[in-house]
Amino acid sequence: MYLKRITSIFSIIMIFIFTIGQSLMPIIANAQELNTAGLVDSFKIGKTDLQSGEVTKVTINFSEKNGVRLKPGDTLTLTLPPELKGLDTTFNLDDYGTCTVTAGTVVCTFNDKVNNYQNIKGYLNFKVQATNVGKDQKKEVETNFGTNLDKQTVIITGPNGGGGTDPGEKPFFYKTGDMLSGKDNEVRWFLNINLNKEYLSRDIVVTDSLQEGQTLNKDSFYITIDNYTGRSSLSLQEFVTKRYGTITFNSDNSFKVVIYKDKAHATAFTIGYTTTIAESGKKQEYFKNDYKIDYQILYKDPVSDSGSYQVENMTAGGGAEGNKVPKGTLRIVKHIEGNEEKVIPNVSFKLYKESGEQVGDVYTTDGQGMIEITNLQPGKYYVQEVSAPNYIDFDPQAKVDFEVKSGDVNGIKLPISNKVKTTSVTGTKTWNDNNAKDRPSTIKVDLLQNGKVVDTKEVTATTNWKYTFENLQAYDANGVAYKYEVKEQPVDGYQTEVKGYDIT
Repeated sequence: MYLKRITSIFSIIMIFIFTIGQSLMPIIANAQELNTAGLVDSFKIGKTDLQSGEVTKVTINFSEKNGVRLKPGDTLTLTLPPELKGLDTTFNLDDYGTCTVTAGTVVCTFNDKVNNYQNIKGYLNFKVQATNVGKDQKKEVETNFGTNLDKQTVIITGPNGGGGTDPGEKPFFYKTGDMLSGKDNEVRWFLNINLNKEYLSRDIVVTDSLQEGQTLNKDSFYITIDNYTGRSSLSLQEFVTKRYGTITFNSDNSFKVVIYKDKAHATAFTIGYTTTIAESGKKQEYFKNDYKIDYQILYKDPVSDSGSYQVENMTAGGGAEGNKVPKGTLRIVKHIEGNEEKVIPNVSFKLYKESGEQVGDVYTTDGQGMIEITNLQPGKYYVQEVSAPNYIDFDPQAKVDFEVKSGDVNGIKLPISNKVKTTSVTGTKTWNDNNAKDRPSTIKVDLLQNGKVVDTKEVTATTNWKYTFENLQAYDANGVAYKYEVKEQPVDGYQTEVKGYDIT
């Protein structure tokens, strides 16, 4: 009794596992990797001449097109060369999927939303860091990130081994900025002033104005001072109370710095601060910052200068968009079984209400394997195939059911697959050797498809020297008929002749 119970429980578990496996198999089988399928339209590497450790942005653009349609579970995997290390992050493609960046790959996985949209297109941005180049070496790295696009070249210069030259005189002022890894929502800005530690005839006045897409962080200011006593750092308040100068905020995104000439003598200054990227700026390619400076070096003419500096948006992220399949619309997509990208044109259907009443006339798939039927009223329907190209196997009695609901936001996408017709090859080996005693007891017969061996069978007297190759695809996915031939593997002392599929 106990043994029977154990056996029964084991049987239930095995049935459950088999059932789950069967339900999961179509999901796994249907999902595809699209890196070389033509989904990716272009890619751009922000900077192609990099120093070791430098970070740049990569932008990928993708879109659906004829023969390339997204399905839930499809992936786009980009392979990064060892010299361009991905900086770890995860982001969304709006509501269409997610992307995960690691050191060696970027993997984007699309979700169920793609079922209800068409003409989907999008982009993704991620950061890579130049690495794996030795000291004083320069390396050319070619990559297309594993896609089928033309490769682009990145030049990476390794760390400096020392022995540099005197850089010469520095400018009086320059502005710069950057974005740090791990701080995708923030831009750093730097005002570098009196770098040669000149003596001044009057105060230094700098006006700084942020442009769109960012907000000034007033609490982030610090001032670095470098003079004969060494380097030190001051907060904004300390800068004012120690009478180095003043900082006045003209608006939320503009300020003016005055450095008193007496404190500026023989002293270099760096004013650093950050800005937060606004929601409106997350998709900008660059962040811009304008400046104006007025100063006068002792015994020289006054100088007034202005300009801008741009920081490339290094934010990792992406987006996608598409057109909803219209409400009350049926879209049939015909494809070869096991290959959803291989669509079948010229397949005809009839559409019926659940009651059996025909709706419309005969509908035929176009060159993209699609039929679109609009303005369907809510209710239950079914479609039946009535004809198909000669190479396609179909059942005219099979019904494919679907339902249009009044509350549906989108139309209905109905993928329907067909198998390619199959055939068989049957033949007989006939011996013309007067029943020789040294006749072999077995021979091998090769089956050739378009001249290439695709199967081999051992043939013996047990089957009266007959052989059959079954379930052979009669056509390729483009509807071109395969040519099948048979050939006997050589037997010492015998010559063979093939007539049709028979061998003598």
